[in-house]
Amino acid sequence: MAAPILSYENLGLVQGSGWLFRGLDIHVGARDRLALIGRNGAGKTTLLKLIAGAIDCDEGRRTIVPGTKVILLEQDPSVAGHATLRDFVMAGDGAPLAHEADAIADQLGIDLNREAASASGGERRRAAIVRALAQGPDVLLLDEPTNHLDIAAIEWLENWLARYNGAFIAISHDRTFLTRLTRQTLWLDRGAIRRAEIGFGGFEAWTEQVYAEEARNAERLDAKLKIEEHWLLRGVTGRRRRNQGRLSKLKEMRAERAAMLGPQGAA
Repeated sequence: MAAPILSYENLGLVQGSGWLFRGLDIHVGARDRLALIGRNGAGKTTLLKLIAGAIDCDEGRRTIVPGTKVILLEQDPSVAGHATLRDFVMAGDGAPLAHEADAIADQLGIDLNREAASASGGERRRAAIVRALAQGPDVLLLDEPTNHLDIAAIEWLENWLARYNGAFIAISHDRTFLTRLTRQTLWLDRGAIRRAEIGFGGFEAWTEQVYAEEARNAERLDAKLKIEEHWLLRGVTGRRRRNQGRLSKLKEMRAERAAMLGPQGAA
């Protein structure tokens, strides 16, 4: 991959009484088109918020090229406190230029003068897209971007992203959207993250390879455990230093085997 414009090293976040994830390394290149995949509850939305800087991590270092603008399109944007959708679009630091927002709104078919409180889910989604795209992001973080959009709006967004010169990371249940647009995949799985230089269209074949390799590793480890546990059953004491080391290794092997939880679904 090209030199990253945004990186996290050793990223970790505590949730509740334990780590949601820990030791993650994430690198985003200037033209990456990344699908972020993982089962429900794996922490995909939380990870996007961490990458955006919207929440703080408990461990890790963030490195970003100076001047890089990272924009998050949230799954459920709130327009509370705004009289109109235009007020929502233009609010806060880094608000877009009015003419840029109007141009995108016209193409998406959204009236920004619409009263925010009575706007539908689709109208709020369109307004959030206007707000995100009109800011000129270098890295765009998309959390379920096609929710509440009709086919015409989805096609418009796909065409815009196909021409987009920056990077994006997308979470979506819209498999067609991900297949058409992504070139790389981040897989959040069992608290760890993997990256492949393939789009979502190759995700299932890739995961089959990963799980097959894990199964082979598990078989090799099971064979070693069988030998070591046979040795233990022979009544070896833990007094001798060599035996203590072997017992410690056996405990490590058991822990490693217990951590092999098996395949988990993507969402």
